[in-house]
Amino acid sequence: MAIAKMKQITLLAEQSRKDQLLKAVQELQKLELFDLSTLEENELLQYYSQETHPKKRSEYEEKLKDVQSTLAYLSQYVPQPGLLKKMKQGRKELTLKELEQQVQHFSSDEVVGEVKALEKQITSLNQKRKELTDAENYLRNWEALDFNPNDLKTFKATTGRLGIVPSGNVLAFKEAIKDVGSAYLEEIFQHRDEAAYLVITPAEHFEDVEKVLKKYQFTNVNYPYASKPDEELKKILASKKALDKNEKDIKDRLRQFKTSITDLELTEEYYYNLVQRENAKVLLMNGTNLFILNGWLEEEQVSSLKSLLTEELGEEHYAIIDDEIKMKDYDAVPVVLKNNALVEPFESVTEMYSLPKYNDIDPTPHMTPFYLVFFGMMSADFGYGLLLWLGSLVALKGLNLDRGARRFIKFFHLLSYAVMVWGLIYGSFLGYTMPIQLLSTTDDVITILLLSVVFGFIQMVYGLFLNGKIKWQQEQRASSYIDGTAWAGILIGIALLVVDMMVYSNPVLRMASYLLIGVNVVGILAISTLASKNKGLGFALGLYNLYGVTGYVGDLVSYTRLMALGVSGGSIALAFNMIVDFLPPIAKFTVGILLFVFLHALNMFLTYLSAYVHTARLQYVEFFGKFYEGGGRALQPLKTLEKNIYLKQEK
Repeated sequence: MAIAKMKQITLLAEQSRKDQLLKAVQELQKLELFDLSTLEENELLQYYSQETHPKKRSEYEEKLKDVQSTLAYLSQYVPQPGLLKKMKQGRKELTLKELEQQVQHFSSDEVVGEVKALEKQITSLNQKRKELTDAENYLRNWEALDFNPNDLKTFKATTGRLGIVPSGNVLAFKEAIKDVGSAYLEEIFQHRDEAAYLVITPAEHFEDVEKVLKKYQFTNVNYPYASKPDEELKKILASKKALDKNEKDIKDRLRQFKTSITDLELTEEYYYNLVQRENAKVLLMNGTNLFILNGWLEEEQVSSLKSLLTEELGEEHYAIIDDEIKMKDYDAVPVVLKNNALVEPFESVTEMYSLPKYNDIDPTPHMTPFYLVFFGMMSADFGYGLLLWLGSLVALKGLNLDRGARRFIKFFHLLSYAVMVWGLIYGSFLGYTMPIQLLSTTDDVITILLLSVVFGFIQMVYGLFLNGKIKWQQEQRASSYIDGTAWAGILIGIALLVVDMMVYSNPVLRMASYLLIGVNVVGILAISTLASKNKGLGFALGLYNLYGVTGYVGDLVSYTRLMALGVSGGSIALAFNMIVDFLPPIAKFTVGILLFVFLHALNMFLTYLSAYVHTARLQYVEFFGKFYEGGGRALQPLKTLEKNIYLKQEK
């Protein structure tokens, strides 16, 4: 069964057992809760109420937020294991009980508090560094002065000014000061936007100088330090050095929390689980002594749920009712796909499109053989397939991959067999021709093109028969014939007619093709007319339906990409080999080897990327479009985080 059979579960238990029950449900990780107040039997719930704000949720959310922010902050300083090491190690597997025991022996509040304190110190140091850097930049401008600018205020016989002039006024300012005659002018620095000058003049002539200063927007500098600029700069640099050492010591202390990372990750899992259980309480209906929980569960998991509840609560402390799903609830029922080991990796292709509804058909088993054939035909190189097979096998056997990554690698491992088979058919090994070759990508292009169209035709007809079967089961008799079986018959009739005309002329074959086409054309018009209240409109709809034959022609043309990509990939590989073969012998066995590896690695990546995308496109548009609508949703059970570990159930 591709779509797992579901049950509607109703649980009743004492209020005092609520946390225990939710913990057992979460440990199962298979039960999706929903709001009981949406049931039609609302009169049964008039004595029950919902808890809108669970008491401990805010507390748990705050603790979870603290732990997550601590982990995020420590990740900046604690060295992270490499990707390969992480894949080799994999994730630990713990039961819910083991997880809680480990967390109880770890003082997360203490670690979080200490890290926060160190974070504040780092923030404070960064602020101080910014202030010191600003001061350093300021003092470096005046470093050339061998006196304290504030000393200018003590001059008696002369008057001195230190200030800034906009860069646009510099030339005119210099000339104007020279005209004064008795003034001394020294440039301290000049930047793009401004320049600094020291101006000294006899006290009795200062009024003339001051007019010039005002005219050219001379702004006096207020020097905020007690010592000379070079002396203050030394102090600033010494402070920055001490600050750097202090920061290094703090960062070293942060790196020492490496031993606490695992415990913090487990704590994150723990508080997330608590938050989820608190959130689940909003969906429960509470009475004075009892509460009610309702949800969706796979039929085969009902016994596991009962076992967990019995172990956690005791058989006498709960009641469970598992009801059959009613047809009116089909649209609300979540979907769980169940397929064998060969088909299961291909579920990701269906999930990218859309999951089926509960009363629909899972297209994955029907799509899998076609996906294998099409992907292999588009890639079609034994060498490329062998490398994909070997790489995926090493990853599956040698690495402890996460579940999602394992399914993805297994998906490509299965595809590698198809690539190798088609590589043998095309006789291609890394672009070189093999001794055994059934079809040549250079000499048999037309044959490969016809083969592509034949495969497409088979998939299209199969999809139409599936459409007829699904709609018949859904008691849509007219649509079953008009949109499915009839068109399958017409296409088969057209195919037989083409064979009779171009391959093998036979009167029986010709008559069979005429009968299939004629009977089903008449059938579409007749059924469309009879099924419609307005007979004229029904006949017109039948005619319009027959016009859809042009769409099937376009669909068949789409399958020519099976030939195009397979031939192009082989031709590019052949071209790369020719490039390397043209190199002189010395270069051929030195640089040529590296070039050979790089070029084929690039071609293999592009080949597999194109094959993946275009094979999926053929399934989604040309195949799924014939019988599959989707629109279902995945089961969203009350479960644990499983970000850092995987949960295992106690035996």
